[in-house]
Amino acid sequence: MRERYDGYHFTYDSVGMYNPFSLLNTLKYNTFGNYWFETGTPTYLVELLKKHHYDLHRMAHEETSADVLNSIDSTSDNPISVIYQSGYLTIKGYDREFETYRLGFPNREVEEGFIKYLMPFYTNADAVESSFEIQKFVREVRSGDYDAFFHRLQSFFADTPYEEGTAEEALRQINEKHYTKPLLLSLFLLKFARFPE
Repeated sequence: MRERYDGYHFTYDSVGMYNPFSLLNTLKYNTFGNYWFETGTPTYLVELLKKHHYDLHRMAHEETSADVLNSIDSTSDNPISVIYQSGYLTIKGYDREFETYRLGFPNREVEEGFIKYLMPFYTNADAVESSFEIQKFVREVRSGDYDAFFHRLQSFFADTPYEEGTAEEALRQINEKHYTKPLLLSLFLLKFARFPE
């Protein structure tokens, strides 16, 4: 329960809080689920991340100031304040010397749900297909079938959409950023899989 639903911090020195909606639903249905994430879809947040070419790797350990956390500015190229205020990131630590906050996902429910939701936006796979692809990745790694794993990963890269624009713009954009996001999202989801010791 703690790993899945605890971990919200609204100040740097507060005790972690459980998500009450998810906790109550878990007790009601006697099963773990992504209850909070299922109450709404963060389409606006994903569009904001893509618009500002946010580095997804930073999200798991973002550092920022109180000014950023407390402001929502539609002209800003930093989507962190909106993501934080929407509950997808929470305070994980505080550096008193530099007065900066370290942010991260509050718990497994939010991290896994958000990453699964991002997959279709950074690959050509739909949400259901993305989940099945990740399951196949896990099965291939567990069974030691690394050739199949790398072949599937290669197909993810081949289907990665490029930004729209002229042919000249497309040539300038062909670089690793088109490959790192699908790979990073896949690896984020693989961390939730259980592998034998």
